[in-house]
Amino acid sequence: MRILKTVTPGRLILLLAGVQILSLVGFPFAFSSAPPLDVVEGLVWAPHWLIGTFKHPPLPSWIIEIFVTLTRDVILGPYLAAQISVALTYWFLYRLGRLLMDPLRAVAGTALIAASYYFTVPTIEFNHNIVQLPLWAGTIFVYAQIRRDPSSLLKWVLLGFICALGLYAKYSFALLIGVLLLANIFERPMRTVWLSYGPYLAIIVTLALISPHVIWLIDHHFEPFSYLAARADSSSASAPLKFFLAQIADHLPMIVPLLFAGIGSLKGATRLVADKQDRLFLRLVTFAPVLLTLAFAVITNSRIKDMWGLAMFTPLGLLMVMEFGREWSLPMIRRATFASCGLIVLVGVGFALHAHFIFGGAAPRTNWPMRAIELEAQAVWEKSTSAPLGIIGGTPWIAGLAAVETPLRDRVIIGDTLDHSPWISTDDVRTKGVLFLFSGERQNTPALCTGPVTKTTLTIQGPDKQPITAFVCPPSL
Repeated sequence: MRILKTVTPGRLILLLAGVQILSLVGFPFAFSSAPPLDVVEGLVWAPHWLIGTFKHPPLPSWIIEIFVTLTRDVILGPYLAAQISVALTYWFLYRLGRLLMDPLRAVAGTALIAASYYFTVPTIEFNHNIVQLPLWAGTIFVYAQIRRDPSSLLKWVLLGFICALGLYAKYSFALLIGVLLLANIFERPMRTVWLSYGPYLAIIVTLALISPHVIWLIDHHFEPFSYLAARADSSSASAPLKFFLAQIADHLPMIVPLLFAGIGSLKGATRLVADKQDRLFLRLVTFAPVLLTLAFAVITNSRIKDMWGLAMFTPLGLLMVMEFGREWSLPMIRRATFASCGLIVLVGVGFALHAHFIFGGAAPRTNWPMRAIELEAQAVWEKSTSAPLGIIGGTPWIAGLAAVETPLRDRVIIGDTLDHSPWISTDDVRTKGVLFLFSGERQNTPALCTGPVTKTTLTIQGPDKQPITAFVCPPSL
């Protein structure tokens, strides 16, 4: 206990990051028999180091490949990548808070946002939203540094680099870039930077790095934007009002560390006056992205996915602390940090409980018997042909589960055509054959099968109790 009483602000951030990594990597890894849905998709893309996909920019799949190579585990690697992303976000937010406030309030703001829903439950599944978190926070931090020293060309180059990474993570990152341009207009001292080399250098770096992906988009007729439009119109998307209410609900857990810190103590603390320009800047980068998203949805009569707001409120904890305008003591931030750590651990424990006691609907994807599906798929192929299994296709989730932990991870056909699998050719299909796996009953033989086909149903089922239909399409040459 004596160590806890003498802890410093920086150590509290390390504690927060450490608890996040240990709890939300340890529990999920121990109680998962398969990776989450988005991770399986990323694992299929990852070995090909694609410059673009029909759904999203490619950065998450690149990171997945790096972490799977390092950990040699398709379940552990993505879990670790996700929580390191969150830990980096905490560091960027703390550094941003140190730039705008004192160290104690910087920790307080970081601890508050750590308690939000967006920083706990969704971070278990590594995807484009999670990759955005450190890039969003890091971009704001770098720009905040430029506000203090606009003459630093190195910082402008760094801003251009991180903006390009953000666009490789998710296209909605362009919102933050637009908001930073707005901030530049609102702040009179920053308007003069356009008379220097800095901003043009940042633009050149961003455009140079993102240009290969832009060329890919042009060559593929901006296919990911069609997918984005379909997602916005899906039944799972929300009307603007529902989206707004969901954002409020997702941040309600931030009340917990506030209560532990002591609202009464906070009200009685010394009043502090924040710099007006810093307050305006933090308000703008916190609320402008989501307000612009809402405005676009209202104007175009579109629906919005609730999770699109995940990265947009990253600086909210710091803004709350600044708006309170009160001094935080070391005991207060210690209690707030411990409260957030407690919530993070509870989420990890909840994951473990959910793996054994299914509640809230269907069993999680991480409960699927990946290795059993993989083994039976191999046995079905070997029973029908003496040729080695060289390609797996079909329902992306099922085909992915059968392949991602095998040498065939780079030989998966997404669906039953080659439209989204440029790494497979028709010659590959003819010479190697394909094992197609589909969720549910399927009567029609895949069009890629040109020779005799063996159809069967696997004895293994997933938690959804749907049969898995297999089509063995042996080599035709």
